[in-house]
Amino acid sequence: MDRKIKLYLLLVIAERGKGDQINDRIARNAFGFVTLLGHGTAKKHWLNLLGIGNIEKDLVAVLLSDDEIANARAVLEEEFQIGKGGGVAFTLRVQSIADKRVLDFFLGETEV
Repeated sequence: MDRKIKLYLLLVIAERGKGDQINDRIARNAFGFVTLLGHGTAKKHWLNLLGIGNIEKDLVAVLLSDDEIANARAVLEEEFQIGKGGGVAFTLRVQSIADKRVLDFFLGETEV
């Protein structure tokens, strides 16, 4: 019987320039990932509260299985100080993807 894979979207807001390093460490077993250049508009006191002082950020989005989430979060905390002043990260459970063809692509079961 096939095990159902639970997918999570891990979103990381990190210092500008850290996105590629984060992807190199946590996206090895990812179903997909992207790094975007962000420019925030939040007020300074909110940025200080979240520990992300500068508004120039990298936004990293990584699609991982439930088996990979704990390892990715540990790497983010230990190596990149995410959640400890080096940025923020959170996960969202992916309940559905556009259709089975897209899911098969992310699972490596089909090509474009």
